[in-house]
Amino acid sequence: MSMIRVKTLTVQLIDAQPDRIRICRIDGESLVTVVVPREDLAEAKSLPNIPQRGVYYLLDEDHGNVSRVYAGQTTQGIARLDAHKAKKEFWNKAVMFLDDDQNISRDALDVLEAKAIDYVRTHGSYETDNSATPKPYVDPYKEEAVERLHERILFRMAALGYDLDRVDRGPAGAPAVFHTKKNGIRGAGRYDKASGHFTVLAGSKVNLSRPVLKNAGVAAVRREIFGDSGGIAELAEDLEFPTPSAAAVFVLGGSQNGWTEWVSDDGETLNQVYRSEEN
Repeated sequence: MSMIRVKTLTVQLIDAQPDRIRICRIDGESLVTVVVPREDLAEAKSLPNIPQRGVYYLLDEDHGNVSRVYAGQTTQGIARLDAHKAKKEFWNKAVMFLDDDQNISRDALDVLEAKAIDYVRTHGSYETDNSATPKPYVDPYKEEAVERLHERILFRMAALGYDLDRVDRGPAGAPAVFHTKKNGIRGAGRYDKASGHFTVLAGSKVNLSRPVLKNAGVAAVRREIFGDSGGIAELAEDLEFPTPSAAAVFVLGGSQNGWTEWVSDDGETLNQVYRSEEN
C-alpha cells in the first residue's frame, strides 16, 4: 500500500463570505495567499499581519474559468493592487502569494516573477497581459529553492480552483497552442482557421544560426527584428504570419512545412488537427 500524503490548507473567509476576501495558509509553510476581489480591495488593504513581498496574478475569471491573466511582483503587499485597479480594467480578482523579506530575497523575487510570467505565457489557453518574460540573473544556489516556491504557488492556485494549465479546445476540438521543438528550438503559436494565419507567440526561440531558404519575405522580417544577430534569439512580441509554413521558417530557418512542424501537446500535427492539405 502506498503512503498517503496529506497537506492541510486553512482558508479564512473575511466576513464569512466565500466569494469575498480569502486568506489561505498551509501547515509548515510561511507563504500567505490572499484572494482579493476587485471590489473588496479597500477592505483587503486593512487586513492585519499580511506580508509585503511576493508575486501575484490578476485574473479575469468566472467560477474558476480563467480567460485572462497578468503576473507581477510586489514589495508593497496588497497596496500594489491600487495601481492596477486604476490602470487595468480587465481583472476582477487578484491572487497574491506573500511572505516576509527574510524568506524571499529581492533577487529571488525577480526570478520568481520571471517564472510566473513565463508560465502564464506558455501554459493554458487564456490571454495574458505579460508581453515578455524578464531575464534576471539566477543565483544557482537559489534557483532550486525558487523553483520549489513556484511549484507551491501553482499547487495553491489549483487548490483554490484557478487552473493555470487549463487548455480550451478550439473549433472541432482543436488545441489552442501549437509548438515546435525541432533541433531543440522551442517555439509556440496559435492558428486562426478563419484567416489561415499563424501567430508566433512572444517568448518563442528563433534559430538565427540557420538562414531562411526560398522565402525572401520571412528573411526580411528576421533582418528587421534581429538585424545581423546570430545564434538563438527570443521573440519579444507576438508576430503574425500569412501561413503556418512561413511561421515555421521564421522560427526554424531553412525551408519548412508548417503543417507538420507545428505540433500540439497531444503530439498531433497542425495538419492532423485541421485535416488541411494546405502547405
